Amino acid sequence: MASKKDKILEASLELFTKRGFTATTTKEIALKSGVAEGLIFYYFKDKNGLLNYLIREFSFIGSLQNEIKALSMMEPYPALIKFGQLYANFLSHNKSFLTFIWSPEIVRNTDVSKDIVDFINTMNEQVSSFLIRASLCSVEKKTVETAASVFLSTILTHVLVEERKAEKMPIGNNDYIEEVAMFLLKGMQIV
Repeated sequence: MASKKDKILEASLELFTKRGFTATTTKEIALKSGVAEGLIFYYFKDKNGLLNYLIREFSFIGSLQNEIKALSMMEPYPALIKFGQLYANFLSHNKSFLTFIWSPEIVRNTDVSKDIVDFINTMNEQVSSFLIRASLCSVEKKTVETAASVFLSTILTHVLVEERKAEKMPIGNNDYIEEVAMFLLKGMQIV
């Protein structure tokens, strides 16, 4: 059974996605979540506090905190694959969150946009560290950063395109992630 706080988070994310952050009131969130409006203020201070909590807690990096240490202890190539699989799973299961954070209203919110850019940079740094460790030769920092960005963006695109297609993609997420990782590592060796 979901806690009252979780119910508030689920309801707010649904309402923010459907109606927009500004158009959604705390009263509507309370009604949708089945809690007293005062609980929203108790847990989050105000609607902006609720927004900030959603951004931090529902982000991929926020959801990955428990796995980061385990990933850093793994061999680099399996860690890269596992990171990619976790990212693809996150994308598949959190489409409403993605819709919300990329909505025009939230993109224009400079505080939230700064947090999102920080999360993306952290993801790039994590993937870069796996790529550097897995590389068989010395590679320029710019090349590694580009490869990390390509790795993340191609997984995002693959998951989003797969959802739009009537039939499944010819290659599943796990095989796709392995193919992309190997392609990037081989490409980095050539440079």
